[in-house]
Amino acid sequence: MKEEVIEDVLVGDFFDVSDEELLDSQEAIELLEALKAASPFIRAYIRLKLLTGLRRGDLLSLRLSDLKDDGIHVTPSKTVHSSGKKMIYEWSDELRDAVNGVLKQRKKILSVWLFHTSKGQPYLKPDGTANGFDSIWQRFMAKAIDQTGLVERFTEHDLRAKVGSEAEPGHARQLLGHASDVTTNRIYRRKPEIVKPAK
Repeated sequence: MKEEVIEDVLVGDFFDVSDEELLDSQEAIELLEALKAASPFIRAYIRLKLLTGLRRGDLLSLRLSDLKDDGIHVTPSKTVHSSGKKMIYEWSDELRDAVNGVLKQRKKILSVWLFHTSKGQPYLKPDGTANGFDSIWQRFMAKAIDQTGLVERFTEHDLRAKVGSEAEPGHARQLLGHASDVTTNRIYRRKPEIVKPAK
């Protein structure tokens, strides 16, 4: 992959550019292609998603008050495979930068929500739908297919799976907020397992 392409899509903001395995993966190449067409809002969202692995609903329901001195406080939305336990994503330089990137993209409207509409309302509705955000994502994917080398769409949920696949097994379960490794391994660990042959 050419260095100028990496710089053009700000890969340094999303990945450790020294990680050859990640940069060689087809998923990373596709994501890099798509990011060429991403708005600053989508770039900020993706960056935070790749660092936390949070579900769409949990990310879109973050409030400014969830950003505390020790990190981002999240109680995962209760799903069948969620631990439901409160989680604190400890601050790292990368996580602080990602949150600051989101804050820079916020509309100049007073809102308690980290991600909000032009009217200051959350993208996530009480019934769990996020039609406004889904429309933004679909426009991003259409633009990425039309204007870049991206051939196949990927979903916002695929980013969560990427986090689960890239992290160490126990850490992946923690990041994704699963009660056990079973769900993490069955659904989110998509990278092939490397197996050494018998002697």
